[in-house]
Order: sequence, then C-alpha cells, then structure tokens
Amino acid sequence: MDGHISIKMRYAEIIETLFKKFPFLEQRYLEEGEYILGLPHPIFSIVFVPYIRETVNNNDVWAIECVCEFFEEMANSIDEMVRELLMASVLENILPERTLIKTLKKHLKVMTMKLLLSMEKACGWDPS
Repeated sequence: MDGHISIKMRYAEIIETLFKKFPFLEQRYLEEGEYILGLPHPIFSIVFVPYIRETVNNNDVWAIECVCEFFEEMANSIDEMVRELLMASVLENILPERTLIKTLKKHLKVMTMKLLLSMEKACGWDPS
C-alpha cells in the first residue's frame, strides 16, 4: 500500500469523519431522512457523490482537491471496509461519468488513482 497507511479512518467512525471534513454535508444527510441514518454506503452514495459532482461541475478546484485528499485517506486506510466503501459507493457510482472522471484524475493521489485504474480495467473502460 505504498507505506502510507492511514490509521485515522475507521469504518465505525466514517460518517463522523466525513462530516468533520465536509460539515455542510451533515444537513443534506439529515434532510434525506431516517432511511439512511447511520448507514455509510447509502450516505456516501446519496450525500457525498452528488457533492462530488457539484464540485466538478462548478470547477471548484479547492473543493475538488479536498475531495481527492479525502479519497486518498480512504484508499490508504488500514480498515479494508473503508477502502471498499470508497470503491463500491463512490468510485463505482461515478465511473460511467467519463468527463467527471477525467477531471478528477487531474487531482487524484497515488492510491486512489491505482484503485480507479484497476476498476476501469475491470469494467472495460479506457483509462485515458
């Protein structure tokens, strides 16, 4: 894992970790309703992924960098469930959005890029 293992991110606290980094997302989470309360995969899919799209669509470079740094922490987590959350509920959701992926690739860090490239290859996408 490139020797950059992050012990900070644990699956049991991933929702709180998301809201510490992106506090404004907590309101969106609460607006969604009880059906996603405490469930990391739906929260990341339904709350975080739309925010990622917004940052890219608005060309908010600072926000994109923050998102990519968060991705990298997830990708380097010692907790395998955190990496799986990144892959299954974030990257897999945006993988078909090739313009979005192309923009994100300009900002992705090492481990996130490795995960994304392996997912692209597995899905038959052109990784360019």
